[in-house]
Amino acid sequence: MSMANNEINARGNGVLFLSLLALAGYLLPWATAPNAAMTLNAFDLAEWTSLHPLQQGAMPPLIVPLLLRAQLSILAALITLWSTSRNERILAFLFVALLSVSQLPPLEFLNNVADPNYRQLLFLAIATIILSTGLGFILPARFRPFVIIFLAVAGIVTSLLGQSQAIELYQVTLEQGETGGGLWLIVGAYAAFSLNVLRKFLRRR
Repeated sequence: MSMANNEINARGNGVLFLSLLALAGYLLPWATAPNAAMTLNAFDLAEWTSLHPLQQGAMPPLIVPLLLRAQLSILAALITLWSTSRNERILAFLFVALLSVSQLPPLEFLNNVADPNYRQLLFLAIATIILSTGLGFILPARFRPFVIIFLAVAGIVTSLLGQSQAIELYQVTLEQGETGGGLWLIVGAYAAFSLNVLRKFLRRR
């Protein structure tokens, strides 16, 4: 029993560490420039690209901000898929609630509901709750490893794709700019999520 509890605690600590690592990667710089005021994390980069004329006129519109902002939804789903015990689920729900609130548009949205940027933020906040709740509390346990790997890979692809397109706009506008370390930190956390699940799955075979 003690060994089982130690394994559960180690797993929980590992998931918490990877989640915090991914969140730190999201908040650390994704685009850097000699001017410190234009050093942006993923959240700020998404907001900056949402105001760029090339993104507002793109088809589909605001695709780059969507790719960048989707990382919070993916991260919320990953943490709920890992939760199994009652205490873990409570912590996961609080984590999801925090990420969802952080995605809500500002109060100005009430006076400008037609704004596509604000509508995207509201959509993602609602999607985070629905996706996380659906996957974390309804999905059968036997399917969870496959969904975790899929979400982690999707996180890697969307973060790399979103940042690469955002940095192009960044460089065109400022004629300078480099990729920040936050991107590689979140990509590494996603990779660790998928490799950890794959290792546990293969060990059971």
